[in-house]
Amino acid sequence: MSIFTTKLDYNKVLANQENEVHLVTRIDAPELQSDERKPVAFAICLDRSGSMAMEGKFDYALQACEGVVKNLRPDDLFSLVTFDSEVEVVLPLVKIEDKEQVCEIIRNLSTRGMTYLSGGWEQAKEQLIKAEPGMLKRMLLLTDGMANRGITDHRELITLVGDGLRDHGIRTSCLGFGDHYQEDLLSDMATHSTGNFYDVDSKEKLPTVFAAELEGALRISVENLRVRIKPEEYCESISDFGGMRRTEMEDGRTELLVGDLVSEEVRSFALQVRASPCDSGMSGDLISMEFIYDLVLEEGVESRSEERVVEISFVDNPEKVVLDDSILSIITTQRTSKIIRQAIEKIDRGEELEAIEFLRGELKKLEELERPELIADSEMLIRSTIEKIEMGWRRSRGRKFAQYSSRSYSKMSSSEYWSADESYSPSFKGTNDDEL
Repeated sequence: MSIFTTKLDYNKVLANQENEVHLVTRIDAPELQSDERKPVAFAICLDRSGSMAMEGKFDYALQACEGVVKNLRPDDLFSLVTFDSEVEVVLPLVKIEDKEQVCEIIRNLSTRGMTYLSGGWEQAKEQLIKAEPGMLKRMLLLTDGMANRGITDHRELITLVGDGLRDHGIRTSCLGFGDHYQEDLLSDMATHSTGNFYDVDSKEKLPTVFAAELEGALRISVENLRVRIKPEEYCESISDFGGMRRTEMEDGRTELLVGDLVSEEVRSFALQVRASPCDSGMSGDLISMEFIYDLVLEEGVESRSEERVVEISFVDNPEKVVLDDSILSIITTQRTSKIIRQAIEKIDRGEELEAIEFLRGELKKLEELERPELIADSEMLIRSTIEKIEMGWRRSRGRKFAQYSSRSYSKMSSSEYWSADESYSPSFKGTNDDEL
């Protein structure tokens, strides 16, 4: 049975004109077949610069580290690397035999110095690659500031973690803490290594985030999922909403890197596809897709691939052009992720009033669909973003909330912990519905 479901919002479009349609893919990761999962190598890369001492942030981070240690299984490997002006391997990658002794070492750490982010990541990587081949390798990077020593260039840092995934299978999740971290950088680092990104404004949330990352690493059922797409005869162009790392391949296809999925996770994404004008009565291939992944089975990991071709038809009668609204919520959610990024760009240029007007216009378009039950997630995010702009964009942590939410909406993972300090969580978090 396939774990992939694909649907077009319009299977039939009007003839002799250009048409934009959306192709939605839903991925249902299977349940792990056995409770006996293989060991994981888990590293925490922890910022211990001076600013982490403010508001007790560092103490809470250390408590969260202790929580991870206490939840490790006997065959798991763990490492703790800290960085400030220098880098220190507090705990090399080993099986933890005396958890209380390790927790005592963690409790005695203190803050100091600057933010050598790249050095910390590199050393944590060196620890993880000591793990035996085939072992899952996960890193959680926690920082409250901006890189100001070593590699500081945005593009170089995301290339660094992307190469870590490609060369060593290391997935990096990033946790931005407080009001002073660089949200664009951490979001992009997570995207390029298929990790999670968390915006944490409260120290009380740290233990939950750490627990969610460790639990996720222990429950992987689909590894290294890639989707390769190719425009076919009736396709002029394909674009995505920016939630995945994108690579142009030599054979003309585009590879979208989805990454790992945990047991029973639901992940969805949409593509914007422009169909070529065609005569009425014609039908044919629009886009071809190949799904490549490793499935975790009770007896081991099995490499699998699946191909499919999506077709489209052309008609004269507008009444035959019918929207499949079962996927409308996915399309609007993904589109909203892009809208929020566009609003951020406007505010970065000093165009706050224009950003508010733009968002209100997009909100009106959603309301005109007259399907409130299908647009609720998008509506809530746009309204919250407008409210934060009006309250004072920086003062209300508006930019961090918007960047975090945009990435979460584009990823659309049911299992990723929602860390924003809001009164709601998107409906696709923890969903098991059958809308697609």
